[in-house]
Amino acid sequence: MKKFLIIVLTAILLLSGCVSQKTVKTGDNVSVDYIGSLQDGSVFDTSIESVAKTNNLYSPERVYSPLNFSVGSHGIIKGLSEGVIGMKVGETKTLTIPPEKAYGPVLPSMIYVYPRIQVAPSIFPRIIEFPISEFERTFGVEHKIGDIVNLPNTPINATIQNITNNVSLSLNFKIGDKVPVGYPWNVTVIAIDNKNVTVAHNVKKNETAQFQMDQFQKTPWNTTVIEITSMNITLRHNAIPDTEIQSMFGPPIKVHFNETSIIMDENNKLAGKTLIFNVTLRSISS
Repeated sequence: MKKFLIIVLTAILLLSGCVSQKTVKTGDNVSVDYIGSLQDGSVFDTSIESVAKTNNLYSPERVYSPLNFSVGSHGIIKGLSEGVIGMKVGETKTLTIPPEKAYGPVLPSMIYVYPRIQVAPSIFPRIIEFPISEFERTFGVEHKIGDIVNLPNTPINATIQNITNNVSLSLNFKIGDKVPVGYPWNVTVIAIDNKNVTVAHNVKKNETAQFQMDQFQKTPWNTTVIEITSMNITLRHNAIPDTEIQSMFGPPIKVHFNETSIIMDENNKLAGKTLIFNVTLRSISS
């Protein structure tokens, strides 16, 4: 009897070893815990609360729980989505993900450089021209000389002076008008002729202000007026430590000052980096 039991138990163990456990395939819905780090070992994100606290990443507003996603879908980095294929529930795996399968390379086209010292003219042309194709895309078709149009996203009107291959517009300013040009002080029209508009900046030398970045927020730095003449106004943007500006429509914008420039980088902060993900599969469903 004892020998028979041993044979039966051995058979059961052998058979159980032959039954394969379900593994992840493309299209499956999975749940994973993860720790994301850089090649130097610094952790940049995790689904595990204790790990977040240990690495000074903890946010009380965040709910720390496994990440759920559909394998192969958009919205999850390719290297992570591909890396879980073949995993079993309970399995832990370390994934090394190059930039092309993570957040891509650093794109120079998303880095903007502005001078810290800027000179803005107090005299600007009254007549502006558009190629007719651009004019019609912006203002529509079937316009004639003498029509008044509104410059997009401004309260400024202009009169059509000429229509050929280009369309000439004359800005409809009068003395005393306030010019909405984005300064944190009033800019007033003080002279007009057929060619130019002259304005005065209602600000004094050495005054400091913050410019508006958009309708919701101002620049994190302030700007000082360092010179005012009849021809122009000179501004200095005052340096601050490296910071990030939250964006409504994309990743935070990284801001860096050097001696001469402001560098604003809209690349994801993980762009160009190889990522290390320690992943534990918690569940699979089709």
